[in-house]
Amino acid sequence: MRLFVSTAFDSEFTEALKAAADYARANAGQGAVKWVAPGNFHLTYAFLGDLGEKAASAAAEAVRAAAGGQRAFDITAGAIGMFPSARRPSVIWVGVDQGAPELRALAARLAEFLAAAGIMFENRFEPHITVGRVKGPLPDGFARRVAGYSPSRRGRSRVASVELMRSELAPEGPVYTSMTSASLL
Repeated sequence: MRLFVSTAFDSEFTEALKAAADYARANAGQGAVKWVAPGNFHLTYAFLGDLGEKAASAAAEAVRAAAGGQRAFDITAGAIGMFPSARRPSVIWVGVDQGAPELRALAARLAEFLAAAGIMFENRFEPHITVGRVKGPLPDGFARRVAGYSPSRRGRSRVASVELMRSELAPEGPVYTSMTSASLL
């Protein structure tokens, strides 16, 4: 099973993310970017990769244990950014303004509990929500036009749970299924 740990968002936050993605899309040209469907917007704390049943069960228990000691908090949508750089972007994302320290603390706690459960993954958390993946050449000036753009109506979302998600790749895009939902305090 291909698994990751994430948080999904309420409709207000999703609308702010969609506004930012629409702005980037209007500047990207046709076919250069595969855009994430708004229903699939999420913030990933850890991509665990392919795990068997036993490891998936251990990961679910680690997620529940880590979430149990954390308080819920609010986040707000931030500006558009790009990985690995604006000069050669492969991912277009929206950052998080309010709530980034709490997200980092939660990600560190999740990493600690996952590592204790023997789950290995690349631990390089940076709070962001992917809205597009670059597949072809972008127009000149794209990064300059969109980098730093923030939606005028910044969405706010309550981070009240963490999900262990299964990702199944399909031609029309990934299909995500919640394997475990763990509530924060």
